[in-house]
Amino acid sequence: MVDYNERIKFIRQINTTSQADIFIGMHGAGLTHLLFLPDWAAVFEVYNCGDKYCYWDLARLRGVKYFTWPESKNHLIRPEKEGKHPANGQKHEKFANYFVDVDEFVRIVQKMVEHVRRHPKFVAARRVIRRKLMKSRTEL
Repeated sequence: MVDYNERIKFIRQINTTSQADIFIGMHGAGLTHLLFLPDWAAVFEVYNCGDKYCYWDLARLRGVKYFTWPESKNHLIRPEKEGKHPANGQKHEKFANYFVDVDEFVRIVQKMVEHVRRHPKFVAARRVIRRKLMKSRTEL
C-alpha cells in the first residue's frame, strides 16, 4: 500500500505505480497515476462520486482494466458525514470519507486479481522472470 503524498517525489510515484498490478483509489487526481500502470494492470475507483466516466475513460484510453463500485450496490457504500468543498464550504460528495462493505470490496479485488493473473502480458512477463531466475540459479 502506498500513500502518494507531497513527501514522495513524483518520479518515485511513477516508478512505484509502474510496478503495481492492482491500483485502488477513491475518485481524485491521484487516479491519473493509472497512466503509468503496466499493460495487464487493473484499477479500482472505489467510489466515482457521480462522475462515472472520468477514470473509466482514462483507463480505457490507457488500456488497463477498470473496476468501480456497481451502481446496483451503492447502498453498500456511504459517507461518514457530509463532505464539504474546502474552498467554499458547500456540500460536495468528493470531499467526504466513505464506509464500504468489506465483502463487496474483497469481491471486486478478487475479480481484479483474476484479471491480472489471466492477462497474456502478465503471464508472459512472469515467464521471463522465471527463466531469468532459473538461469541465475544454474550459474551459481
